[in-house]
Amino acid sequence: MRGRREKASHPTSVVCINCGDAVHGRAGSRGRGPDIAWYAHCHPCAALVADQMERLDVLPEDSGAALYRCRTCGTDRICRLGWRTRCHVCLDERSTGHALAAGQRLLTDLPDDPALADQIRRFAGFTTADAITARAAQEFQAAVALGTELDRRRRDGWNDVTGDVHGLPWCGEWTGPSSHGTWGVHDRCGTWQPLRGRACPQCPSEPGDRSFAALRDTLHLLYLVRHRGLLKFGVGGERRVRQHLLAGAELVEVVEGRHADVIAAEAILKRQKRQAAVPLRKWRTWRMPASFGAGTEVVRTGAPIRLTDVLTSGRDVTDRFAPTAQHTDTVPIRRR
Repeated sequence: MRGRREKASHPTSVVCINCGDAVHGRAGSRGRGPDIAWYAHCHPCAALVADQMERLDVLPEDSGAALYRCRTCGTDRICRLGWRTRCHVCLDERSTGHALAAGQRLLTDLPDDPALADQIRRFAGFTTADAITARAAQEFQAAVALGTELDRRRRDGWNDVTGDVHGLPWCGEWTGPSSHGTWGVHDRCGTWQPLRGRACPQCPSEPGDRSFAALRDTLHLLYLVRHRGLLKFGVGGERRVRQHLLAGAELVEVVEGRHADVIAAEAILKRQKRQAAVPLRKWRTWRMPASFGAGTEVVRTGAPIRLTDVLTSGRDVTDRFAPTAQHTDTVPIRRR
């Protein structure tokens, strides 16, 4: 993204956020590369990610923004037209110093938290014998921070929520108010819209519509459903799972766990199943049920997925959704 310097306390005005090299002058000048994702870059770091993101033409033409997808990990990000962005999660071989500081701090917690170390290893594809690197810890932390922030912004009745989280991938958390917005698909009308409030301007208001305040220990569901040759995984509440079933999908597995653990498990699944992802435009109109939205977290049925492998602390509640099950134990959590 270009045109502005950060006013936060991060070293963005005099050094490249990604590698720490000194930069001079205005963005895009001889001594400084273009500003990307709100932060200053040197020319080599900017060139390294010039083709990192693929633009998907799904937002309205007059929106002034576009949705981009990382070619490496498949993570989406919103960016205003004319600005530059990069993946919320992926770092690169030039990332060092400040860019890895949050990952270094996370490494110090791992000896006392073997469950967290196991999550990071599965996210990065490491074996138990592999040492966890600061980059792997940083990318994992960024993926979890992204999932948590988007979950905080979601609303009932909206799907495929995508945003722009200031500070990622380098800071490991949301760091400032600047953002290119949050968009999603409204389930009732199927249109992409900015999430500026609870209601869709094209549809009548829905009774009981509410925002979701993400609490670390709130119970959440990680689900897996099947439809024809496709698998869809995601997070949410009982309403979301039953929406897929009513659309014709077949239930495979549902696991309940703490919100923080479910978000981490989803991040692991996204990273592990990137190569099995279904191309968006080829399948979205004729293969997938409407509840699958734009095809986020959709893979082919040949992809081996077992939810309890990524949410090891969760509880299998698949039986809760059996046809004869009573719905009196609904967990009051939001859907996705």
